[in-house]
Amino acid sequence: MKKEFTLAELVKKYGTKAQKASLKKNKGNLTGKEFTILLKSVDQEWESYTVEGRGSKRIITCRGKRSRKIERIDKRSNNGQGQLAGEYELNSLVVSFLVQNHNNVKPMSATKWLTELDIIDRKLTRAVYGAKDTHLEKLQEQFSKVIKGYNKLDSDIEMLEEFLHISLKSMKSSLVSVFNKLDKAKIIIYQKERWGCTTKNSYRKLTRNEVKEIASIRQILLNAYGLKSSDLFKTNKKEVKDFKKEFDKQLNEQLGLKFDYDAHFCVLQGSDLGIQEYLGRLQEKGELEFAHRLDELQTMITIEKLKDEHSRRSLELAKGRQQNKHNISDSHRVKCIKILNQYVPMWEQLLRYFGCVSNMKSNPVAREVKEPIVFDLGGIKIEIPEESKKTNPLALFEGIRFMNEVYSSK
Repeated sequence: MKKEFTLAELVKKYGTKAQKASLKKNKGNLTGKEFTILLKSVDQEWESYTVEGRGSKRIITCRGKRSRKIERIDKRSNNGQGQLAGEYELNSLVVSFLVQNHNNVKPMSATKWLTELDIIDRKLTRAVYGAKDTHLEKLQEQFSKVIKGYNKLDSDIEMLEEFLHISLKSMKSSLVSVFNKLDKAKIIIYQKERWGCTTKNSYRKLTRNEVKEIASIRQILLNAYGLKSSDLFKTNKKEVKDFKKEFDKQLNEQLGLKFDYDAHFCVLQGSDLGIQEYLGRLQEKGELEFAHRLDELQTMITIEKLKDEHSRRSLELAKGRQQNKHNISDSHRVKCIKILNQYVPMWEQLLRYFGCVSNMKSNPVAREVKEPIVFDLGGIKIEIPEESKKTNPLALFEGIRFMNEVYSSK
């Protein structure tokens, strides 16, 4: 079964009172966030949908009417706990990092936080900010080995750019969400600031007027080159190259800066009891689950668990994007890859190449059932139950305590 809806018809059928009021207020249109929320309601009753057009002229084609309405995928429970892939692990890594650094960490970009926490491979950040040709050649060789019917093209760089953009954006978004949740739970004090790197390679917080001026320069140049902010990850596109060249020039000439970025500053909250005791009480209270006494080996395992959760979720989302073969924002090559049903297998290889998957023996991007997690440490295989991570923050490590003694004795 298939049915087409205009945006107005879709809001009338599935929208909330607030969305209907917003549609009327905004002359038949919704904001991006409101539209995303609306589509979650659509997903409860239809197996798939595609969106064509923009703004108020969007046409939404729904396919496969469900026999019964399903629960929302992002249903909220436990005060938001569990909505992020690997939220418990990310909470624990952030808190433990602050503890281990004696609650003295300078403001850093989200990307810098992710690398300092060892969550992302530096190969990924080098590909994001540097040349991509070498990575593309190695990836194409890998694609040829494992993907049936694959033919390499220079335009495969569009798929590489999409992966880098979506993956880094997703991990940064998860990190910032965790910062906000930890702040709300009174575990940390969190602030986001705007910083810049000067032409003399020093870093400093920007003034409010500087932030406004940079935003003005960026918007003027986006309009001049016919771009949107979401286009800027397409680094191989001529207009994007021209934009970046002119933006960097004006940033240098007008403000003496090489680049600007969001910096995230966190400190652990404490009390007269001290930070460790305070964290222990919050942990017992259980409003937000985390561990804060991770040693080196436990930190390594927590990172592996986080990669396991994140890569599995990333592949699930890639499967959804492959089904949407009429996304108007897709490049020509990405559209072709989706039509050939090669998008998902390529995504899986990209996850592996950039170290986004864990080193666990069970396949992190394909495992559907909850199996024991198997580690091979120095020829000794250890199994840890999947369910142990939240019932007891230390249960995950009980089976490998003796390995600490092995390492310390070396």
